[in-house]
Amino acid sequence: MRAILLCCLLAAVALAADAYFSAQEGYLARPPDYDGVGYLFYAQAPYHLILGVHLQTALAHLVNNVAPLWTAVLTLHYLVLGDGVWQAFAARFWPIALLLVLVYWIVRARAPRPLAIAAAGLTALLPVVSAGVRSSSWEFFSGRANYNDDWGLDDLRPDFFALVLLLWSVALLAEQSETLRRRNYLLSAAFAAAAVLMKPTTAPVTLAAWGAVLAVTWFWNRRTPGALREALLAAGLCLLLLLPWATRGGGVATVVAYFYEAAVTYRGAYAMNLDLLSSLAYHVVRIPAQLGEVEAWPVIVGSLALAVAMFRRRLGRAEWIYAGLVVLFYAAFTLTTNKNPHVGEWFTVALWIFFIAGASRFAVDRWAGPTMRWPPRAVAVVGAYAVIVYALGAYALVSWPSNEKSANAQLTAVTTELAGELRQHVAAGQCFTYAPGPGWPASLEILMTNAEGGSPLSTPIDVDPAWTTIQYVNVGIRCPAAVVYREDIKQVAKVFFCPPVRQPYLQALAEWVRGPLSGYRLQRSWRFTDLPPVGAHTLGRYEGVSLTVDLYLKG
Repeated sequence: MRAILLCCLLAAVALAADAYFSAQEGYLARPPDYDGVGYLFYAQAPYHLILGVHLQTALAHLVNNVAPLWTAVLTLHYLVLGDGVWQAFAARFWPIALLLVLVYWIVRARAPRPLAIAAAGLTALLPVVSAGVRSSSWEFFSGRANYNDDWGLDDLRPDFFALVLLLWSVALLAEQSETLRRRNYLLSAAFAAAAVLMKPTTAPVTLAAWGAVLAVTWFWNRRTPGALREALLAAGLCLLLLLPWATRGGGVATVVAYFYEAAVTYRGAYAMNLDLLSSLAYHVVRIPAQLGEVEAWPVIVGSLALAVAMFRRRLGRAEWIYAGLVVLFYAAFTLTTNKNPHVGEWFTVALWIFFIAGASRFAVDRWAGPTMRWPPRAVAVVGAYAVIVYALGAYALVSWPSNEKSANAQLTAVTTELAGELRQHVAAGQCFTYAPGPGWPASLEILMTNAEGGSPLSTPIDVDPAWTTIQYVNVGIRCPAAVVYREDIKQVAKVFFCPPVRQPYLQALAEWVRGPLSGYRLQRSWRFTDLPPVGAHTLGRYEGVSLTVDLYLKG
């Protein structure tokens, strides 16, 4: 119990520090972006409905949701801490705490307690856990800025939580594969079901991984009386827990529709169309960004060495399972065309688990005597490393380029003012036209949500490529408000995500709204100046982009 409390304390400290750094120049210093901002908006309706004691309607919103468990967690944080981005950001405590407890448990099963504490402390410093802390020092001292790959790891999408839940479901079987009890099977099934409900669109990978581990552990224990019964009981419990969501909640239909839209309908917007070599390297080259520039190479080299030791039968069954997860996640997310750094977390965190499990077992088995003397020094080394990491990050924040600070302030100010203006003229349930922006439209919709959970809604972000520009304009002009840019849409795409397939439609809408026959009049304008380009750029030194946002109203 003391170990769990210690890991929770580490998680709270890591989260608080990361929130502070993120609020200066990262995720919390600007409007929340996609995909996380979408989930923040999904949680608004059940939050306001619960406050209004419309419990049945709130439950329906949660069940019929693209990520029911994550939306429920965010809703709970709104209810306890209040409505806001940092309140939702605090929900990261749960996956961080669970990950640190898992790391402690895995290492403690192989090595002395101080070494397990050191491993948990080092895990708390990884960029996937402390993105704001690590991004500040890395970007400042390297001079290379890339919000999506660095600060964006703090994004409030459910991938990280779903992954941690899946790792728990696997570890409950792997760590005691030779002495499994019913409790292990049932807890594992519950964690697997929770992982699916946390991030349903990764359900095929989640269920494939858990099902494979369940099958392997049964095979290893097939001669044990009752092993098959326990495995089937676990599978049945997982199915039972998922059945209401899959059927009444329309979960299966939602997942199928998601994959069809991503792979077929909107492929032009999200598919990266990489060549074979770039596709194979996509997640591998991001290991340093997600596990740390300092930690990455020891992890990569150490994991390769541990793989050799594993084939020489110097590691246990659990390490084989963790290695299998690494291979499965790498293959699954390499084969997908709509790659992003967040799905890569599944591969990199699984690699970290394999590394710390294998390294602790190998070290104790190979150097039992010296290993017993290392732990106190290991804790001291990790503590000193933490001081260095936080000190470098703090120095970076103090010296952060003023133009980068100004850009974040502008994104927040324009979003807040635009939402305030829209709310005065567009009622809940009415629409306004979509325009690319910092977390738009969801970051605007959140600010316009009323006490009943209703909000003005944007026209769809994605465009069916079978549509003509005229069809798209006809949908947009039904709205009482239109948000457009004065500049060419190609200029906008330098700053905000706007794939080429969408650009003709957005350009056509902007030109129509500004035309004399549109029936729209200019209400108000806002100016962005010297914004950095989307993607990688030199920190503080870039060719800035200036844009004008126009709000047009009908009549």
